[in-house]
Amino acid sequence: MIATNNGSYPWKSPDGGGPPDGEALDRITREAVDAQTRAGLDLITDGLVRRHDPVSYVAAHLDGVTLGEARSGFPGSGGRYRVPLVTAEIAWKKPILAEDFLFAKGGGPKPVKPVLTGPYTLSRVAEDRVYNDRMAVAMGFAIALNAELKGLQAAGATWAQIDEPALLETKEDFPTFTRLWEVLGRGVGIALCLHFDGADIRGLYPGVTRLKRLSCLSLDCVRGRASLDLLQDAPFPETLSLGLGLVDGRTERVEAPEAIVSVLRTTRGLPPAERILLGTASDLGGLPPGTAFAKLEALARARDLA
Repeated sequence: MIATNNGSYPWKSPDGGGPPDGEALDRITREAVDAQTRAGLDLITDGLVRRHDPVSYVAAHLDGVTLGEARSGFPGSGGRYRVPLVTAEIAWKKPILAEDFLFAKGGGPKPVKPVLTGPYTLSRVAEDRVYNDRMAVAMGFAIALNAELKGLQAAGATWAQIDEPALLETKEDFPTFTRLWEVLGRGVGIALCLHFDGADIRGLYPGVTRLKRLSCLSLDCVRGRASLDLLQDAPFPETLSLGLGLVDGRTERVEAPEAIVSVLRTTRGLPPAERILLGTASDLGGLPPGTAFAKLEALARARDLA
């Protein structure tokens, strides 16, 4: 059993102003890596401190995509994001996250997990001015992100997390999603973890566990607590790891390790401990740093107790 962060870690601008640049961002990344390590996590992120929202940082580096207005209501979190404007054929130009990954990896002893918003969710929040076909837009993003994953693999990443919260809002699109996922993972050898945020996976399980090249299914077990009941009805595949998002980034209440362990002990159908990842259900970036640290410590303590 391992403990992991599935998203961002909070930071404060050194001068109390807007987002910092350059060396300040490097320092903040180091602080996020150090905090997650000191909290006792086994698998960390770079804190996502360079990202203003779940979309802009990656999408803006793709050919054919520019950034439009800011909107609220990002799937899963409801947060604000810049709308990706698809103005030409989507294409990957060069590695986007590899340098950030290598910098974070060099900052501590723990494995670093890159996090990407997946092609289906990107297509749902994008404004298409070229393809006139949402599936074609999603496939363009899938092809581009496949190249990005291969770049991360070449940089030494062993894990990558793909966030697809929009699928929980339009579960009838799952047959389309399976084709996108196959393209996304084609030729990728690292462990791909599909993370859902904001709701349960009723209507997707157990089909979602049969996706090609899927290594881990990660669930929001706070707002999507009903997902745990599904495990009783259909056995979880022996080939997959299961991520349980049991720490809530939407509240400052720090979860008790004993309460997290209680969920593990009362949920039927869980895989063996060596295939369980205890994680965050949602981003911690909106919390005070001390609260976020305490929540990650609770995860690590629950792992030890379990």
